[in-house]
Amino acid sequence: MPSQPPVRPLPAALRLLHALAINPVGRIALSSLAGTLLFLSCADFDIWPLCWVGMVPLLAVLLDGDGSPRGGHAFLWGWLCGLLANGGGFYWIVGLLQRFGHMPLVAALPIFVLLIAYQAITFGFFAWSLCRLRTHLNIPVTWLAPLCWTACELCVPYVFPWYLAITQAWVPPVIQIADITGPLGVSFLLVLANGALFDLGCALWRARGWPERRALRAPGLAVLVILACLGYGLVRIQQVQGARAAAPKIRVGVVQANIGIHEKFVPGLREEQAAVHQRLSAALEQRGAELIVWPESSYPFPLRRPVVADFPEDDPRRVRRGFSTPLLFGALTYDVSGPRAVPYNTALMMDRDGRITGTFDKNFLLIFGEYIPYAEHMGWLRELVPEMSNFARGTTTTTFPLLHQGQTYRIGPMICYEDIIPAFARRLFDTQTPPNLLINITNDAWFGATSEPWEHLALSVFRAVEHRVDLVRAVNTGVSAFIDATGRVYQAGPSVDPVVTPGVAPTTLLEEAALLPPGGLYQRLGESFGGGCLAVVLLLGAVARWRGDRPVRWRWLLGGLVALHLSLLLLAVLIPGIDVKVLYAVLAHRGEEALAEEAVFRATWQLGLLLITLSAALGAVVCSRAAGEPAEPHHVPGRLETLLAVLGVTIAPVLLVGRMEGNTGEVMLLTLLCLAASQIAGLLARRVARVRSRQTGAPR
Repeated sequence: MPSQPPVRPLPAALRLLHALAINPVGRIALSSLAGTLLFLSCADFDIWPLCWVGMVPLLAVLLDGDGSPRGGHAFLWGWLCGLLANGGGFYWIVGLLQRFGHMPLVAALPIFVLLIAYQAITFGFFAWSLCRLRTHLNIPVTWLAPLCWTACELCVPYVFPWYLAITQAWVPPVIQIADITGPLGVSFLLVLANGALFDLGCALWRARGWPERRALRAPGLAVLVILACLGYGLVRIQQVQGARAAAPKIRVGVVQANIGIHEKFVPGLREEQAAVHQRLSAALEQRGAELIVWPESSYPFPLRRPVVADFPEDDPRRVRRGFSTPLLFGALTYDVSGPRAVPYNTALMMDRDGRITGTFDKNFLLIFGEYIPYAEHMGWLRELVPEMSNFARGTTTTTFPLLHQGQTYRIGPMICYEDIIPAFARRLFDTQTPPNLLINITNDAWFGATSEPWEHLALSVFRAVEHRVDLVRAVNTGVSAFIDATGRVYQAGPSVDPVVTPGVAPTTLLEEAALLPPGGLYQRLGESFGGGCLAVVLLLGAVARWRGDRPVRWRWLLGGLVALHLSLLLLAVLIPGIDVKVLYAVLAHRGEEALAEEAVFRATWQLGLLLITLSAALGAVVCSRAAGEPAEPHHVPGRLETLLAVLGVTIAPVLLVGRMEGNTGEVMLLTLLCLAASQIAGLLARRVARVRSRQTGAPR
C-alpha cells in the first residue's frame, strides 16, 4: 500500500485564529484586531504592509475552515471592524468639534460615534454580501472578497471620502494601476491579497499538511495578478519619469505661513499676515521661483467681485509687494450685486503685470464648516452653532492660463477637499483646455497637527496618478507638498498646530514641477472598473438566490421600480406648487447648483415627503402580497425586491446621471428614510394580512 503523507502540525497562527473565531469573545477580538490593523496602515501611522493582511482576522470571523459562513450577524462583525478602522482614522473629529465647534466632550463624542458608525456601514455590507454569496456559491474567497469590497466601496457614499487604497499612498509601484481603475483598483488588490491568504490558510487547515494543487490555484493566480500589477507599476513609473524628464519645468514656490485658524481675518492682524506672505514670496522670487502659490483664504482682506487687478502701490490691500512673480492665491470674495453680500471661497491667478487672469470658486463645500444647507430657511441652526460659515457654492470648474517660456500652459486649481474627490478631478480635466499642472490650495489649520493633514495628502496622491500630471499643494499649516505624476511625494513641509505651539516659524518650499500633457485612461473610463465589480456581484447575488430556492422576483422588483418612478412623476405633475424640472434636478443631483436656493429647498422637502410616502406604500403592497409565504430569520419574502426598488429611485439616478460631490449626506439621509419607511410599512402590512388570514380561516 502506498504510504500516507505525514500529518504535520498546523501553524500556531491558524490554531489561534480558529480558537478565537469559534468563541463570541474571540470574534469581537478578531473583528477589532482587523479594524486596528487597517487604521494603523493609514497615515500617519504608515505601517502600510498591515493592510495586505489586516482583513484576514475578519474573514476568519465570517467564514470557517471550509470557507462556509459561520452563522448569522455577519453585518455586525463587519460593522464592528469598520467602527475600529474609522475610529482610529478619524479620531481628530473630536478635537475639531471641541476646539472649533466649541462643543463639550459630552456633545462631541456622540457626533464622532455617529459619524464612524455610519462610515463603518461599508464593512458591514461587505461582510453581509460575502457571506450571503458564499452560502450558495463555491467561488474562492480570493476573488469573491475583492469583488464585494469594491462594489461596496463604490456604492456607499461617505461624509469624509476615503478608500482602502489610501494605505498604499507612499508605495508608488502599487498605486500605478489607478491611472486605469482609479483608487478602487488598488483597494481590489489589497482585498485580493487578504482573500488569497485566507484561502491558503483554509487549504492548510483542511489538508493538515501541504494542500493539494487544486486548492492553491486561486491564491496562486492572485499572486500572479498582484505581480502583474506591480510589474505594470514599475513600467509606468519608468515611462512617466521619462516623460517628466523631457517635459518643460517651472520652479514653483509655496508659502506655508502657519497662521492659526482664529488669527485669520482678524482686522488688527491683516496687514501683518499680508506682510508675512509678501516677504516670503519676495525671498522665493530671489531664489528663482517662476510661480508662487499661497494657501486657501491666505489673502487676509475681503475682495469685492469682480476682481480684475491688484490694488495700487499705496493701498494697504495690495496683494503683491516686493515681488512680481505670477501668483496663485486664495481669498474670500463677495458678490454685492444682490440685496446682500454673498461670500465665495475663491482661488485667483495674477500674472506678472498684476492682472487677474482667472478665478475659480470652490465647488465642494464642507457641510456645516463652510455652509449650512438652506441656511436662509433654517436660521435656528445658525443660532445653535454660531461658528458655522455659509459660503456660496461655485458651479463650474476652470483652468488658469500660465505663460512660461513663450508658451501658454494651463493650471488646474482645486480648493481644500476637492483634491480627494476623483469625480471632481475628472470634471476638471473634461474641458477643451485640460490642466498641465494641478495646484491644490488648502487650509487644514482646523485639524491641528493630527493625522488628518497627512491623510489629506495621501488621498490627493491619487489625482496625480490618475491624470499623469504633477500636483503642488499649498497648505496653511501643512502638509504642503510636491507630488510628481507617478504619485511620489518628492518634497513636503511639516504639519504644525499654531494653537498648541504658537509662534511657529513660516515655511517655504521651492521645487521644479513638470508641465505635462494629461494622460491616463481613468479620465475616459471613470469608475468602469468599480461598476464592473458591482455588476458581477449583483449577477452572483441573483444566481445565489436562485440556487437557494429564493429567486429574485424580477416582476416585483421591476414593477416596484417603475411604479415608484411613475407615481413620483404623476404626483409631481398633479400637485400644485411642484416644479417637475427642479424636483428631478434634486433627485439626480444634476444641474441643481444653477437653480435658486429657495427653489431647491422647496423641491428637497417635497421630494422627501413624496418618496418616503411612496416607499412606504410600495413596502406595504409587496409584503402584503407575500404574506402567505413563510418568513425565515434572514429572509422575508418581498423585502429584497422592495429595497432594490427604493435604491433604484434614490441612489441609482445620482450614480448614473448625477454627481456624488458634496451631497452624500443628503443622498444617504433620504435613502435611509425611504428604506426605513418601506420596511416598517411592509412589516405592518405583512402582520395585518396574516391576522386577517387567520380570522377568515384562509390557508397561510
